[in-house]
Amino acid sequence: MSLKGYILRRILYIVPVMIAITLMNFTLINIAPGDPVLVRVGLIKCETPECYNNAYNKAAIEMGLMSPNYYTVPWFERYVSFMTDLLHFDFGRSWSNTQGGEGIPVADIIKRHAVYTVTLNALSFVLSLLLSTAIGVVSATRSRSFWDKSLTVAMLLGYSMPLFWLAKLLMYVSFVLFGFTGVSNKQAFDKPLLLNPHFYKFMLLPLLSLTLGGLVFMARLIRSQLLEILRQDYIKTAMAKGVEQRAVIYKHAFRNGLLPIVTIIGNSLPGLLSGSVMIETVFSWPGLGTYFLEAAFMRDFPMMMATNTIFPFLFLIARLLTDITYVFIDPRIKY
Repeated sequence: MSLKGYILRRILYIVPVMIAITLMNFTLINIAPGDPVLVRVGLIKCETPECYNNAYNKAAIEMGLMSPNYYTVPWFERYVSFMTDLLHFDFGRSWSNTQGGEGIPVADIIKRHAVYTVTLNALSFVLSLLLSTAIGVVSATRSRSFWDKSLTVAMLLGYSMPLFWLAKLLMYVSFVLFGFTGVSNKQAFDKPLLLNPHFYKFMLLPLLSLTLGGLVFMARLIRSQLLEILRQDYIKTAMAKGVEQRAVIYKHAFRNGLLPIVTIIGNSLPGLLSGSVMIETVFSWPGLGTYFLEAAFMRDFPMMMATNTIFPFLFLIARLLTDITYVFIDPRIKY
């Protein structure tokens, strides 16, 4: 099969997979215990049962859970409506994020807050990749040395730390040394962002937390992959011929060890948009991760379905791009 045929087949596979994913997620969200309407009307002050019932019915109709004739809309009927809107790239209106008594469109929330998440996670990903590559190469080329043992111990310690705990630790150290917790405030998001020094100031600790959390696994993987390749006969032959060590490492060994690294990069791409929920929550960073977590707590079905639709789709696309990249890295791979 040609590469074009393989790509076309994989694209066609995405359609039934996404239908199955959305159906499963929609079903699980709707059969979960709890009443989302109660969350919506919980802040309404009503002194009589009649007032409360009217407020409940009005909210249920606005949320699409009840028809104007006051009968409950079946979940499958709502799923068909959701898929119909999805074909028009419409995720509906948020149930918990309202303005003027009306839900804000989910697409608007994503557009408004995606820039914070993408900026933070893209920078941390690039820094993690660069630093992990340097650490992995140093550890592999100086195996069993003091540097290798020190870096290995540091990576093991970092790998054993939960990301939210690492963020709290950095917050504490920063507060003790500089009196700065890193918790964001409104000044950090005044427009224009790129010219706002407060934006970079409050992004520093979340960026450092994500970078340290991400580079540990990649550095260990690069080290183990390079160690295995450096033991191969063709590497020993190149060194015996007098080829410069730098050329052997980066031209021969490193390229043959790229496949696992490309896999990690491909799997990390959807995370650039989803963000780190824990880090964004710890530092009050107004990214998509924070809003998706709040949507789960508030039983905001449209936001939850947007999350559970966008990210599986991004993951499938990333996996496709990763598999295509394999061909250009290793010509021996055929589809």
